[in-house]
Amino acid sequence: MAWYLGGSRVYVEKDTGWQSNPRMGEIEVLDSKETIIHNAGRPSYARTLVFVVFSGYHNNILPLADNLVYPSGVILLSDQLPAGDGEGKVHIKSLKAERLYDRSRTTAVFRVTSELIQDGEDGS
Repeated sequence: MAWYLGGSRVYVEKDTGWQSNPRMGEIEVLDSKETIIHNAGRPSYARTLVFVVFSGYHNNILPLADNLVYPSGVILLSDQLPAGDGEGKVHIKSLKAERLYDRSRTTAVFRVTSELIQDGEDGS
């Protein structure tokens, strides 16, 4: 299955997968041989995708980062799940686009690095 971000087809080159580092504080007590670890939960899962968009970057992909368009998150579909299932709703933390030179196309081609944060409300 192909990758889709907010209903737009994207061609993924790199994917970090979902990652999360726990919030942990280290308390170094003087005159002690131990470090006290304070566990303060963990943030939402996040991932970085690098993908290519062959057309429609300005009209279809760039508005996805604006919370006014999709305030509850954007649906991410990947090639790793059965058809119809998604990775869940994500919030786009950042989009960094680089225009690629392609004379064979009449539309602009972009390589986009995107940081995504998983929305935790859907139970995923």
